[in-house]
Amino acid sequence: MKAPVEAPMEACGCGEDQIPWMLAKFGFFGTAGLVLAVLVIMILAGWALATVVWLIRRRTEGTGAPGTPGTAASGPDDPGPGELGGFSWREEDP
Repeated sequence: MKAPVEAPMEACGCGEDQIPWMLAKFGFFGTAGLVLAVLVIMILAGWALATVVWLIRRRTEGTGAPGTPGTAASGPDDPGPGELGGFSWREEDP
């Protein structure tokens, strides 16, 4: 008995073997819509993450001990940390 000869894969003439799977399955507008939807979801996720970080920083900003630089309790005249905390350009200051 003779084995059947397999014919080579023939395209239907519309080029389905040359275009990506998703484009062939969903069409041009479906693929464009899916890409835009993913982009919008990524933007919304970024905004949500930025909002969460902002809220956490805002909440922890006011919890510093009184007199700690960077808090409202320290006041504008507080020199702050660092080596040059009390430095002045005026020569009459000790």
